[in-house]
Amino acid sequence: MKEWIIDLLEPFARVCFDAAKSVRPGVAVAVYVLVLLVLALWVLTLNQEADGARDRSGRWRMARDLRTWAVAILAVQAVIYVVFG
Repeated sequence: MKEWIIDLLEPFARVCFDAAKSVRPGVAVAVYVLVLLVLALWVLTLNQEADGARDRSGRWRMARDLRTWAVAILAVQAVIYVVFG
């Protein structure tokens, strides 16, 4: 049974491996950063949420908005990947 599954999946695995080998590192970094950018834009379209109450004026404070921290984390990930990737 094990050999049958290996024989069945080997052509697909070979295609995936060849496709991964053909991608240049610069393109991989660009795609990764683009995915993080799209994710950050999506996060910004979500409803405003906070981990606490509103301030006295009734407005959400930016520092307590979870979207702000999500975008900041995504930006840090992108910078780390560009610098060290």
